[in-house]
Parts: sequence; C-alpha cells; structure tokens
Amino acid sequence: MIKKRVLSERVEILIPKGFEVMSEQQMDFNYAKAQSRPSVIYTNSKEASIAFTYTDNTADQDMIDMYAENFYKMYSKQYKEAKWFNKGVKEVNGRKIGYMELMKPELGHEVYNLVFFTDVEGKLLMCNFTCADRQKPEWEAVAKQIMASFKSNG
Repeated sequence: MIKKRVLSERVEILIPKGFEVMSEQQMDFNYAKAQSRPSVIYTNSKEASIAFTYTDNTADQDMIDMYAENFYKMYSKQYKEAKWFNKGVKEVNGRKIGYMELMKPELGHEVYNLVFFTDVEGKLLMCNFTCADRQKPEWEAVAKQIMASFKSNG
C-alpha cells in the first residue's frame, strides 16, 4: 500500500501498489451513460478500482449519520438483490465515516462494493471500492484498510 494525496491534497489515503489513475478517455468510456462521474479513479487494469467522487452536496460531521441512513435506503431500493455484509458509521482518524459493504449485480455478474463517505471542506466525499465477486477474498481486507487509512485536513 502506498500513501496518496487525492483531491488537490485535501485527502490522504492508502492505495494498493500497482493502482494507477484511470485516464480521462477510460473514464469517459466507463461513465458515458452515468449522470455523474467520479473525480478520480485508481485501478489495477480493470480488476479492482477505488473511485473518489467529491460532490456538491453540503456535508459536515453531524450529517454523516443521516447520509448513512439515506444511502442505505436508496441502495436497498435500487439494488433489491444485493447481499448486505455491513453498514453504519465508524470513527476513522478522529472523523465520522459512513459506510456500506455489499455485493450487488452489475452487468450480469456480482460486484463487491465497499462504499464509504465523509465530509471534506463542507462537501460530501464518496469513495467506492469495487471488484468482481470472485475477487472479494483477495480484496476485502485491502478495501477495509483503505477506508481505515482515510485522513482529511478538514
């Protein structure tokens, strides 16, 4: 794992060795039909990726519980076949971080997701680690390590 600073140095996080920033062209291709696309994605040749989306949504530490509840409701409705492993809010390096861990269907196969989110400089930051279901044993601990390494300067 390597320490990286993302989102113009606002966030420090561990990223697995060998993960590179996805090119603009690749992001355009992957998110052509999406309403919004991540600010930055680190990936290891499509096997696994971690996406950071710095939203325009107002957020502060007091709102993390509410976001956690709302995202859970939204995901439960949107992905009725999802298998849930965990959800909630935890403290990471002195900050509240909401998270959801689930397996959901995507393009005909199951995908493992660890979604976590917190406030950074008054806005909501969403992070989403994904990999194919068969790779969950290999990547689950890494995804949790990434979440546990999260540090922000506000």
